[in-house]
Amino acid sequence: MTPLSRAGLSEQLRPVMLLSGLQVLGMALFTIVAPRLMGPDLFGRFALILSLTTLWMTTATLGGGYVFGRFVPEYAASAAFDRVRTLFMHMVLFRQLVIAVTAAPLWIALDRLLPEATDTALALSVAAFAAITAASPLYKAYFGLNRLGVSMSKEALGRYLLLLLLIVASGGRSLERATLALLLANAAILVAGLAMTRRLFTLAPEAFDLRQMAHHIRFGLAIAAANLLLRLPWRLGEGALAYFETPAAEIAFFNIALSIVLGFTRIQSSLTTLLIPSMSLRQASGDHSGRDRSLGIALRFLTLGAGLFVLGVFGFGPWAVETLLGSEYLPVLPNLYIGALAALFVPFVRCSISLAVVEDRIRHVFRLGVLAVGTFGIGIVALVPDLASRGASAAVTAALAVAGTAAVVEIRRSEVLRIARCGRHLAAALPAAALLGWLGPSPLAATTAAGIYLSLVLTLGVTGPREISTLLRPPSHPAATPGGPSIPPDSRQTGIEP
Repeated sequence: MTPLSRAGLSEQLRPVMLLSGLQVLGMALFTIVAPRLMGPDLFGRFALILSLTTLWMTTATLGGGYVFGRFVPEYAASAAFDRVRTLFMHMVLFRQLVIAVTAAPLWIALDRLLPEATDTALALSVAAFAAITAASPLYKAYFGLNRLGVSMSKEALGRYLLLLLLIVASGGRSLERATLALLLANAAILVAGLAMTRRLFTLAPEAFDLRQMAHHIRFGLAIAAANLLLRLPWRLGEGALAYFETPAAEIAFFNIALSIVLGFTRIQSSLTTLLIPSMSLRQASGDHSGRDRSLGIALRFLTLGAGLFVLGVFGFGPWAVETLLGSEYLPVLPNLYIGALAALFVPFVRCSISLAVVEDRIRHVFRLGVLAVGTFGIGIVALVPDLASRGASAAVTAALAVAGTAAVVEIRRSEVLRIARCGRHLAAALPAAALLGWLGPSPLAATTAAGIYLSLVLTLGVTGPREISTLLRPPSHPAATPGGPSIPPDSRQTGIEP
């Protein structure tokens, strides 16, 4: 049995940030090489398949990651490893049932949106979906065990493997070859996951007890349904463009821009999700101040990173797109400018979700999802017919802006916003944004704005060198919380502490 890791988040920061960096680099390489390899038309169709299979996979996970993060720390902290194995089997078995139910609807959706695709391409796409969906709980189990590097490896290395296999299988020649590469990549991830988790499998009667399984599944279904609503704006843009019979090249422009933004926002989402195991234990022990402190400091640094990301996109986006993709992909830029703004709202949405999960307030996540989907739908109908891909990008950003605003209103009742120093951060960001708006997108303007931004961040006390060095320093291991359950050092230190 793999024990609960005794490393806290600050101790795991190096592998987490390394894998996050590899994930961003992999997305960047894929976004640069794959369109050149396949051309705008073929890549547009392949991008639609990637988007839909990822959306289906996200749907089929049914909150498994949150279930592992919510329950595994409690079971493992009390050395109830049989319950950990039982939970693992519940998630694995239920996932197979979900794959069987959702495979046919995926085929129908792909066939409708890509009528020119052959049955071979459709079959390979559905098989690729089944492989990566079956692999998901194998990696998420390590998230609950606080082994963050292992849990992130699937996402961090997946794009490298897919790109390599696209080259080897000559994926630029046909959609069939491209989908074959996708299936092989996902199958390799599945085999690696099975090898890593072989000791978690059990045939004990509890693993097949439907009553025990229902307890875990109900929680997962609730958070999955709510979380799916929030993911739909990110994943339905290509499908919406295809529905309005937008040219495949426009779908490619939208997908490339969104992939760049998603590469960054996935890091934001991952880092807030990584806090859930320790926050769950703090919640159970009554340590609400420690829970809010971890989340507040995470929010502070995530919003700082989002500001720098937006400045970088506006400053170096034109050079990067023309140099790395070529002048034929310059229409990506308007989508990239619009989509990058969504990164400013993601930290608030994700922190609000993490807080809601540990407090079992899934209805709040539903509200955020309904607001996001409603805003996205209105934006698509109003903007896509006239603006094509730019309209879809604007709909995504508008959806995140509305959800982010609602998230801020919700988390105001905690100490998270005060600890994040959001007021000071806004005061530091506004002058930099005004300068960039006045000078226009350029490397010089973005560099100047970033310098002003960071200077004001330090001057206004949003953060400082001492705080950053404390964040990176390995933590000491405190004792268990008096009057509450015993919390192992690894669990208490899963948050980012000052």
